[in-house]
Amino acid sequence: MDKVKILVVEDESIVAKDIQQTLIRLGYDVPATASSATNAYVKLEEYEPDLVFLDIKLKGEQDGIHVAEHIRQKYDIPVIFLTSFVDKSTLDRAKVTEPYGYLVKPFNESDLQTTVEMALYKFKKDLQSRENEKRYANALTNIEDAILVTDMECRISFLNPKAETITGFGNASAQGMSLFKLIKLESDEYEIVNADSLLKHMKQGDVLNIPDSIITILRDYSTIKAGFTCSPIRDEKDHLLGYAFVIAKSGQPSRSEKPEPVSPKPAEVKSSETPASPLENQIIQNSFFVKRGTMLVKVFLENIYWLQAMDNYVIIQTKEDQFVIHATMKDIETKLPSDKFMRVHRSYIIALDKISAMDEGAVVIKEKTIPVGKSYKEVFMNRINFL
Repeated sequence: MDKVKILVVEDESIVAKDIQQTLIRLGYDVPATASSATNAYVKLEEYEPDLVFLDIKLKGEQDGIHVAEHIRQKYDIPVIFLTSFVDKSTLDRAKVTEPYGYLVKPFNESDLQTTVEMALYKFKKDLQSRENEKRYANALTNIEDAILVTDMECRISFLNPKAETITGFGNASAQGMSLFKLIKLESDEYEIVNADSLLKHMKQGDVLNIPDSIITILRDYSTIKAGFTCSPIRDEKDHLLGYAFVIAKSGQPSRSEKPEPVSPKPAEVKSSETPASPLENQIIQNSFFVKRGTMLVKVFLENIYWLQAMDNYVIIQTKEDQFVIHATMKDIETKLPSDKFMRVHRSYIIALDKISAMDEGAVVIKEKTIPVGKSYKEVFMNRINFL
């Protein structure tokens, strides 16, 4: 394994040399030091380090915070600030650059090593998190239903392309807007659904499903008749993060002020849903087929790491790929062989032979930590004991 390469940016030559020699002694590669912002930019290009030690109070027109901002914009590497006493305004400027650690002068060898290892570990976890977010965003982008994701206050954080088309807002422009500034929801059963009534339904983590609803798009007051689902979004520790709203793909906007169209003759009525292939989502011996575009792709059970529920969809994670299918976890669970797969959380089914580490509260598969729900824990632990 290659050594971690570190660049030290420190304008006091004695301190810089001491840090460099200590890091080398600890097993890191420190090919150079820099004493100014200008010199640091040159060294960054030349050596492409994995981590940068950076003195906040560099001498010259640009201090260490300027350099940190440059690194943040141009490189994807962690920064550790070297500090002595700094005033509050400088510290506030430094925090904006999101460093991965602070090392206060004077420091010893143990402090140095601990700070480096913690920064590298946190950076690795952040990379994994960003990659997961990107994969899920890509998966949501390719789903035909409109998906609107909000925080716990029902403020928009994500719209997939179908939601952008329906609401008339782009994903970027809708950020932070209230869901109820975009749509109004009505149904015979729930009348008007607003933030208060929605939060009342969701506070226990329940899924709200309204099969027949009328959704008014507030940007142009067009209406959609569609199924509407709201599901809680939780992190790996089962903490509530927000909500995912799904408007079923059968709903099509229509101007509410236009007269109702004449109903077609029965022979002319066509379903808006494409009938599912008899092979789709069906387990056949050691594999099943997943629809991707117009094709059916065979997924072998032995390649599956875990399955994750999201509203009326299930995300299947394999060794090399990720698939999204229209199904429920209950439906999938009944079709998977129980000797190879087990549900450990309301949102997760795992491949038992893919577990690399575990405790009573979580399992680790392919560097992903998957929670074990309280209601599943006893059965899971008993099952593991028999393996």
